Amino acid sequence: MSTEIHAGTLGEIRRAGASKGVACTTTAAITGLPEGTHWISLTPRNFSGATVVKIALNPYLAIFKTTDLLVAAANYTEYSSEAQDDDTATLVTLSSLDTLANGDALYVGAPIQFSGVYCVVVAANSTASVLTVKYWNGTAWTDTSDTDGTIVATGKTMGQSGAVTWAVPSAWTANSLINIGDATLPHSSHLADTYMFWTRWEVSVALDSSTTLSSMLAMNRSTTYAELVNGQTMEQTILMGLGGFGCVESLTDAGTANLVINVATRSTSRRFA
Repeated sequence: MSTEIHAGTLGEIRRAGASKGVACTTTAAITGLPEGTHWISLTPRNFSGATVVKIALNPYLAIFKTTDLLVAAANYTEYSSEAQDDDTATLVTLSSLDTLANGDALYVGAPIQFSGVYCVVVAANSTASVLTVKYWNGTAWTDTSDTDGTIVATGKTMGQSGAVTWAVPSAWTANSLINIGDATLPHSSHLADTYMFWTRWEVSVALDSSTTLSSMLAMNRSTTYAELVNGQTMEQTILMGLGGFGCVESLTDAGTANLVINVATRSTSRRFA
């Protein structure tokens, strides 16, 4: 199979993350990629007490919200692109997200398992509400017993930017939401009939009417990271999108360092022959 690239398909070469490199410590940093990324270059530098920078390319997430338990298409909104396009102007709107009993939920899934989602909150929720993230174990939705890094001291989920994490369940099973029973055919969303490792996010009390996020980025299921030494560059052609990658996870073995992330983007108007 060959790829023919036509005029207009080339996007741009630019950086992702901070100028002069993403700050890396022993706590993982999650860096989003611009939409359309198809090539990436990773170069660690400025080591201080570190031997290596550990890296992982994390899966692109399928993300959507329902306000009627997936009954009507008019009450379904997909946010996969808005959450993973590295653009602070495109938002995931969780305004007034209500309880599951009232028909509301956020679904987040990927073709492979993941250990959490890093959420960048733009307009914070100020209503006391507890987030529960559930996974499908093959027969029922089950609590992941997540740790919610977006909650503030007063118990308000999505009150600040942070990671929602969990230990990857051994019983987590890939399936479609049609087969699970959360959606019925016909359904306007292709995601409803797509086999994935799904999570269902539920809140205990409806969120504020202005709650928004700019990013929701996957965290890797494995801590067996690839490793780069000071000045070593990894270059890779990648697929960004469902079934491919959505962000970079990076940290040091000790001390600090920076990771320079450069990318090339292009549009999706390609022809395969």
